[in-house]
Amino acid sequence: MSREPPRWTFAVAGFLGAGLLRLLRSTWRVRGDDSRRRMLERRAQRKAGPGVIYVQWHSRIMLSAATHSGCGTSVLVSRHGDGEYIVQTIEWMGIGTIRGSTTRGGGRALLEIVRALRDGRDVALTPDGPKGPRLCVKQGCVVAASKSGAPIVPVGFDCSRSKRLRSWDRFMVPWPFAKVGVVHGDPVQVPPDLDAAGIELWRSKVEEALLDVTRRAAEIAGVAAETADVDPRESPRNPGGRAGVEKTRRTA
Repeated sequence: MSREPPRWTFAVAGFLGAGLLRLLRSTWRVRGDDSRRRMLERRAQRKAGPGVIYVQWHSRIMLSAATHSGCGTSVLVSRHGDGEYIVQTIEWMGIGTIRGSTTRGGGRALLEIVRALRDGRDVALTPDGPKGPRLCVKQGCVVAASKSGAPIVPVGFDCSRSKRLRSWDRFMVPWPFAKVGVVHGDPVQVPPDLDAAGIELWRSKVEEALLDVTRRAAEIAGVAAETADVDPRESPRNPGGRAGVEKTRRTA
């Protein structure tokens, strides 16, 4: 039976991880929206009422954490052991956490999200997580918005050069000195008391809005927009993928 690592190892790993992420961020050329300013202005203009739900694709977590550090947004993080490493890292980045999982005890996680939104906290969600399908919005963010009255703001990220991992979401690890595109979409106000058909209708609207800002971020970064039907590890848009390497060899 494996033993859980001492708690100090989580803190040290989080401190080092946050430091490396800040160092990587310092080399990027970030273009598009001044996301941090827009988020802080939106919060300052809100006199009362619920917070905001920011949605982004799961594969862009590194880009989001690095470009939105210190904004005070809270994110949903799993309660399992690996989640503690993530908690420590993002808290060192000035990002709050809500512990839970949409696959294990999902109802409790939804309640925690709605409670945080009603308290005026902003929450960031990855609506295609935690296990996919990639680039497909699930209903959780719509249900949370309907129950809390919070608007949903889609945020698109992309970068000119990255390593794509073999994970279900083809997780994006941006290279140093990459050009990063960031685009905030218009708020989507979901009506209250939706039935199943209404939830699906608004789910599709949020998905299209998130795909749209992702396309615009890709244009800023100077790459082809990612699509769900093409594996980015094989796509020429990814200079680090096999297809990109072969293309480089042919043109060399």
